[in-house]
Amino acid sequence: MTSVLITGAGGLIGSRVAEAASKAGYTVTRLFRRGLAQETTDALQRDLEHPLKDVPPVTSIFHLAGGYAGAERQVLERADLVIARNLIRWGMEHGVRSWVFASAAEVYGPVEGLATEESPTRPVIPYGHIKLAVEDLLVRMVKSEPHCRVVILRIGEVYGRESRLLDELTMRLERGFCPWPGAGRVSVSFVHVEDVAQAFLRAAEHDSRGVSVYNVADDEPATWRSFAGYLAELLGTRSPVFLPQSVVYAYMLGHKVRSCLAKQEPILTRHAVRLLTTPKAMSNRAIKRALGFAPQFPDLRSGLEASLDGLSHHA
Repeated sequence: MTSVLITGAGGLIGSRVAEAASKAGYTVTRLFRRGLAQETTDALQRDLEHPLKDVPPVTSIFHLAGGYAGAERQVLERADLVIARNLIRWGMEHGVRSWVFASAAEVYGPVEGLATEESPTRPVIPYGHIKLAVEDLLVRMVKSEPHCRVVILRIGEVYGRESRLLDELTMRLERGFCPWPGAGRVSVSFVHVEDVAQAFLRAAEHDSRGVSVYNVADDEPATWRSFAGYLAELLGTRSPVFLPQSVVYAYMLGHKVRSCLAKQEPILTRHAVRLLTTPKAMSNRAIKRALGFAPQFPDLRSGLEASLDGLSHHA
């Protein structure tokens, strides 16, 4: 029987992946950094920034734990890279042979047309650089342990029920004023969280050795303007106000001050603005052909319609 350790199991994607793996008959061990009221046989609270201890052996690892996409490089280096090294060390010591890693579209940088898995990687924000660095750690692991197999999933912009993206955007739209950085016209590959969970299971069933890389996205890239516009249409609210870059940075500084006064981490950072204004459209042909991936939500509108009923504001 396949047993899998899932890092980041408390997050949007990790929780869905854990649920899908359990339904598929896997023995699942979920790792949480915080927020776990009580440990159970399948749910453990561990800080992966420290060496991993007292975790049952598994045959596979799904690695999803990581920092905020808009964070500074130093923060991500202290978190994501340390986490990856500790996890790889533990996995090698315990003979784990199968790995699936949640990378991101941000490794490609500003995409021209559709990025394929062979496209150059030129990240423009720290999040993309760090994801690429973790990919490199896994590639080097396979070189030293040739019996290992690693599947790297470069995931597009994820949304779905209970996602922070939809909750935040819905709240702002319903307030009547939703500022958006830039014109919102860059091409982006979106993917519903349920389809990401499907991709993880497809990757786990992939039996080739070595390193495989796949883009995870729906069939039709869209824009942030269409994303926000579709959502506003479904909610019956006004569309966002798209702001010039100069106004965005002034608004960002105000947000940073308010976050500091409230002793909260700012969401709208300079890297988050860059993330929202950089094109990242990807082709999903390879994962469909090699792993039989078939998005349940092949386009943005169908995914948003399915997600809306699950938003906390409308539950």
